[in-house]
Amino acid sequence: FLEHSGFRGVPGRHALERNDYLAGTDDQRSSDLNAMLRDPGIRAIVFARGGYGLMRILESIDYDAITADPKILLGMSDVTALQLSLSRTCNLVTLAGPMLVGQVAAGLDPISEEWLIKALVEPIGDKNLWPGEELGTRVLRPGKASGVLIGGCLSLITALLGTDHSPDFRGKILLVEDVGEPLYRIDRMLTQLKLSGVLADIAGLVLGHFVGPDQTDLAEDVERMALQFTWDNPVPVISRYPHGHRLPNLTLPIGVTVAMDVQSHMLRVGDLPA
Repeated sequence: FLEHSGFRGVPGRHALERNDYLAGTDDQRSSDLNAMLRDPGIRAIVFARGGYGLMRILESIDYDAITADPKILLGMSDVTALQLSLSRTCNLVTLAGPMLVGQVAAGLDPISEEWLIKALVEPIGDKNLWPGEELGTRVLRPGKASGVLIGGCLSLITALLGTDHSPDFRGKILLVEDVGEPLYRIDRMLTQLKLSGVLADIAGLVLGHFVGPDQTDLAEDVERMALQFTWDNPVPVISRYPHGHRLPNLTLPIGVTVAMDVQSHMLRVGDLPA
């Protein structure tokens, strides 16, 4: 797919390793990542899959190399942990979008492929990240807000709370999605965001795909929870945004400032106009 799209792919040395439920040992995985971060010839790192053990290597990553030579990092799911850590430590903008195993390997729909390629080759610029009307994104609570777009997989956001890798959520536009989680666990994670003060501090909320353990669409239930848990901070909320563990999966820049005006169907890179 990458070569067909005009890129030159360089697989990690240990990309096919196995270590129980992990893709190799912690040392193998961190050495692959650091080698690519330090290689000036590598301009983008596309993660093969989420990777349950990514949190295990956060303390082994060469953050100085990222700061010295920023490059594109594209992934989602458990890669959320790395994206949030990089946002906090390096202010690095990363791309949340399809990975090679799963969605890309199975074949992307045309709009997901278009957004992915454009994210890799075009400047972020002044893009409106609101999807087309045909994709069914809903206005759950009206309003306007601007802030840095942060977030990703809900279970990883909550897993990082209380660590040195969790970002400051104050004034941010929070994006959440998840897969394989029953409703009671989603409720528990949203409650954790509530009790930790995250939901009281955000400026806006974007709900992506929520897919249950049996592949059911949990959008309606999650919408109800989101409104309930933000009743005392009535920020603008959009739901059913086509991003996450189901297609279409639109690639989004994590760590950029976006202007959110849900009545005008705007989620534009940059601040709200004065």
